[in-house]
Amino acid sequence: MNRLTGKKAPDFHIQAVSGDGEQFLELSLDSYRGHWLVLFFYPMDFTFVCPTEITSFSQELAAFEQADAKILGVSTDSVYCHQAWIRSGLGAISYPLGADKTMSMSADYGVLLEDEGIALRGLFLIDPEQTVRYSVIHDNNIGRNTAEVLRVLTALQTGSLCGANWTIGSAPLQTESPEPPEPAAAPPSTNDTVKIYTQPGCSYCTKTKEFLGAHHIPYVEIDLSTDKEGQAFMDSRGYTALPVTVIGTDEIAGFRLDKIESLLHQA
Repeated sequence: MNRLTGKKAPDFHIQAVSGDGEQFLELSLDSYRGHWLVLFFYPMDFTFVCPTEITSFSQELAAFEQADAKILGVSTDSVYCHQAWIRSGLGAISYPLGADKTMSMSADYGVLLEDEGIALRGLFLIDPEQTVRYSVIHDNNIGRNTAEVLRVLTALQTGSLCGANWTIGSAPLQTESPEPPEPAAAPPSTNDTVKIYTQPGCSYCTKTKEFLGAHHIPYVEIDLSTDKEGQAFMDSRGYTALPVTVIGTDEIAGFRLDKIESLLHQA
């Protein structure tokens, strides 16, 4: 199996059934462009371990949506099998199930058991630019921990270094000696409508600032490592993804250049 982490995610075009079992969909990698994608493979419908993790991801959908992540489950079963399972056993869920009938998608992601025609339990976190940022594949007898998936997703979205056993809400590793806080800057003028909440060492924060600079958009940067009011703002909103970009009354949590550009064009 070739390494996928750090590379562009393999493209795919599959049929899927909506989580309520009522609609058939055509999905591709581009269906999720601009968002994080939690893509997981499971062996087959009408089994024992699979429904526990499928429903667990569904129950945690709000937390993943807050992190601007979409979820897609895939097996080599047909959409009709998925639909029958949702209607007669699994129950409605909050995201679609994809049908990899040709097994090409499972093969491209390195999870196909060729002799059985089913997928291993592989999970991939794909960023908004369609790069695989995390992958894990393990035995089919063991279900995944959705809290761990959310932890890794949130850590990736900080754009910083996160040490062993890092937990959501805790600070990333400091790569430089902290400098004494600078005197508070004068409040922004009424023309300064863009604010960006950042952490030192956050690569997504840097990319967002470069994007604003390239478009000659003035902004006020709030350094969350020293700014108490900024920290209180993040806590009050429950934001964990960085950066947080505020344009007027709109707040964008996470690395969303597409949404920032859309709002700036509306301004």
